[in-house]
Amino acid sequence: MKNYSFTTKTLLTFSCFLLLFYFNGNAQTLNFTIDNAVDNNTSITETLTDGTDTYILTADVPGSGAETLDNLGGNDLIFYFGSGASINTFFITITKNGSPVAFTLNGIDYDTLEDGFISIVNQDDAEISANQEYLFGSGAINITNTTNAMNISEFKIIQPDISDNTDFGFHNINVTIGETLNIEAFAMLENAISIFPNPSNGNITIKNSSISLKNVTVTDINGRIITSQNLNGITTGKNLDLSSKLSSGLYLINISTESASIVKKLIIQ
Repeated sequence: MKNYSFTTKTLLTFSCFLLLFYFNGNAQTLNFTIDNAVDNNTSITETLTDGTDTYILTADVPGSGAETLDNLGGNDLIFYFGSGASINTFFITITKNGSPVAFTLNGIDYDTLEDGFISIVNQDDAEISANQEYLFGSGAINITNTTNAMNISEFKIIQPDISDNTDFGFHNINVTIGETLNIEAFAMLENAISIFPNPSNGNITIKNSSISLKNVTVTDINGRIITSQNLNGITTGKNLDLSSKLSSGLYLINISTESASIVKKLIIQ
């Protein structure tokens, strides 16, 4: 029987839209233990300071109002979903000095009162940790696809069985964080690059408004590379005929410049 405490709170939905990733040699590896996390009545947050930089991890279940902290003893805190409701996906995001930042998920620990299933996906619903049963006790979530855990803007912890909602707690989120890309630069690239038609039969065009493009890589949602092409700095549109390589489903197109990349979803009918 669940013995974690439950605190009802008002939820402020946070939607992280960042799909643009920029990394360089200034990457920092951080461990959010959750031991100093705060229930701020809108979500669960933990703040870490590294030099002059402030990093904030947010754990949010949009629309639930049921994110909860619990002390396992000795100030070993976890966050869990304190409700039996059907909405139960945790969205985990990180900011650096107030701006959304891309990161790589290296690991996350769980603590559970009963056997149950957990999976993790990134912001594009690409699998990071396959749906797997974890037995009573504690341990590390198994990262089954490290490619999909790299350079992400958020990840989602999914409990497929709503009866597991109040059983699992999470902590010790280890990430590697790169440099942020300012919102103006994000908006410029987001507006300059588009894919059409979308949905498509696989014959697509990358529409580009004068941005120098370095490479394009197409993967399935499990991170398997379908094709990758060097774009040689082109500043105009690029046609890709992938009709013989793609079957019906969802794919991810990573388009990179010298310093950044943007991920677009492609639906093949």
